[in-house]
Amino acid sequence: MRNLCKVSLSLAVAALLAAPALAQRPGGFGGFNLLTNKSVQEEIKITKDQKEKIDEANKSVQEKFQKAFQDSQGLSREDLQKKFQALAKEANETLNKAANLNGDQKKRLAEIQLQQSVRFAGPGAFNSEDVQKQLKLTGEQKDAIKSILKDTQDKIREETKDLERQDFRKRIEITQKLNKEAMGKVAAKLTKEQKATWTKLLGEPFEVKFEFPGGRRPGGGARPRNDL
Repeated sequence: MRNLCKVSLSLAVAALLAAPALAQRPGGFGGFNLLTNKSVQEEIKITKDQKEKIDEANKSVQEKFQKAFQDSQGLSREDLQKKFQALAKEANETLNKAANLNGDQKKRLAEIQLQQSVRFAGPGAFNSEDVQKQLKLTGEQKDAIKSILKDTQDKIREETKDLERQDFRKRIEITQKLNKEAMGKVAAKLTKEQKATWTKLLGEPFEVKFEFPGGRRPGGGARPRNDL
């Protein structure tokens, strides 16, 4: 039951952070760090020693998230986002420090994180200074993407405004649909060279597997695509 609560908590916070006001950088997404995910750990070849340190650090992280979630009743969606964004940043720093990844592990994790950022934040993934720098986005392109992002956020806000807070699965579904449409618009603003660089940054497509106790998957999107 405790593990089930952790999964539900993570998905719920992921939904909150996938809402319009987030759409920011890759790295920490949702209420959890990808370093704690079994499928990701296997993909980046986490060692036994690293896993033990991650698990230990994650205990305190989960306790903080659970308490914050319990104390969140009555807060507006915007306040919830601010609260959990700050907490997610702190959690990411704690877990990344505990993991002490090598160069290859950091590179593959960054690719997976960017894929997940696209999945949950869509064009918001381009808010990352590192992404902007590597793609060599012009000022005009940044402004265009910013406009696309704002329009997408407005649409997400409009289509999710009547959902109950517990309808986080539906919220994620709507967010991902509109983000996919937005990414098509972003693609039209990029050059052939920038698209090639983007594909390289994303790396080999990887499907993060989220499981309930007993191996059941709570549902999750299709295999991520690298193309724009």
